[in-house]
Amino acid sequence: MNILIACYSRTGFTEKLADQIAQNLTSRGHVVKREVLGVVTKKNCWNLLFRQIHQYPLVGLSLVSSSFYKWWANIYHQPEEEIQPPVFPDVSGFDHICIGGPKWAYTSYPVARYLKQVKGLHHKPVSAFATFGGPPLKVFELGFIFTPMKRHIEKAGGTLVSSMGLSSNYHELHLIWIFRLFSRIALRRPLQSFTVDSDYGKLKLKSFCDQIEQKIPPQGPHIQLKKNSLRRQGVPP
Repeated sequence: MNILIACYSRTGFTEKLADQIAQNLTSRGHVVKREVLGVVTKKNCWNLLFRQIHQYPLVGLSLVSSSFYKWWANIYHQPEEEIQPPVFPDVSGFDHICIGGPKWAYTSYPVARYLKQVKGLHHKPVSAFATFGGPPLKVFELGFIFTPMKRHIEKAGGTLVSSMGLSSNYHELHLIWIFRLFSRIALRRPLQSFTVDSDYGKLKLKSFCDQIEQKIPPQGPHIQLKKNSLRRQGVPP
């Protein structure tokens, strides 16, 4: 199977996860190409905080009200950021596309721009991966990034078939102690237990790659369709 892994990484943690995915899929015999997404102008962390801070009260409401969360997830306007021209602007030649980036309250702005401008996602299976500061909480971490990503992918004509989110155990504004304390108290596990190097992370990585393999036969969709057609005609492929 011919797979593209497109990834934006601001601090290197998502890139490390992308490396692990690529190594795992390559070891299974797949051909993996990499697309490293770069921004035109890198903003400092305080600029990002200023752009995101208005979302935090809405994030809080989403955590206490499931009905508000569903409503907000459907109308949320995703900010974007200008990215450098991709090496693969048209991904129609790949069997599977993996797209990843860090969580910035929701989907990171460069990834949102990539999903908007990339060509060839129509009828393509897509997998999404992400890193974030805290543990993989169902709504606060996983839901807030993969719900809008799923919407953007479907808008581009693709189908989200799998997702994986792991903790970076890092925060640019030095607020990681909050997530570490919460993980210890609420989940009774250190935050490091949810990183890519943890047993949890390795199991999630294996499951993620297993799901990628289950969606498209290793020979690729066009060859498999041809084989199915020959079988229906009684001709051995």
